[in-house]
Amino acid sequence: MLGRLILGIVKGLIVGGLLGFGLAKLGYGAPIAIVAYLAAALAGVLVGLIAGKPIWAKDAKIEAGMKAFVGALLGVGLMYAARRWLTVPVPVPLGELGGANLSLGEATGTAGTFGGLAITSLAAVAALLGGFYEADNDPSDEATPGAKPEAKAAAGGNKRIAASPAADDLEDDLEIEPEKKRSKK
Repeated sequence: MLGRLILGIVKGLIVGGLLGFGLAKLGYGAPIAIVAYLAAALAGVLVGLIAGKPIWAKDAKIEAGMKAFVGALLGVGLMYAARRWLTVPVPVPLGELGGANLSLGEATGTAGTFGGLAITSLAAVAALLGGFYEADNDPSDEATPGAKPEAKAAAGGNKRIAASPAADDLEDDLEIEPEKKRSKK
């Protein structure tokens, strides 16, 4: 499970980092709120499609779609939390990737914080979602393709229950009676 968690965090870091890098290259190194929330929703959708059971896996279209929808909503909420409470300054200069949003003629007060920069906040949001989705994925479902959990429970699983001796005697009696009738004819 720890391996899946780390894999999900890495997937999220890659998706969020690439989205943040793209925003920084477009001039939104420290985006305004609406751009940050839309980017977080996009990051949630992308992470929902690739983390856990990816959309290209067999019989995973509906599950990936639901994860993408919920990821968009959670991404927006996590971005709010990141912009609100993740106010730790970034200790290294990021150059143009960490610059204030000067394209709109205003400098934001959150330009140098983890929650204010696109590259760090989107990476944090996507890594959290990716870790959750990947840890939630159950690989035992993938090991037995086509087997439904309900079918295993109905078949009795691996438990073997012996029949009571009274039931065995009844079966023997039922088999003997037709033989007696045939022999009398």
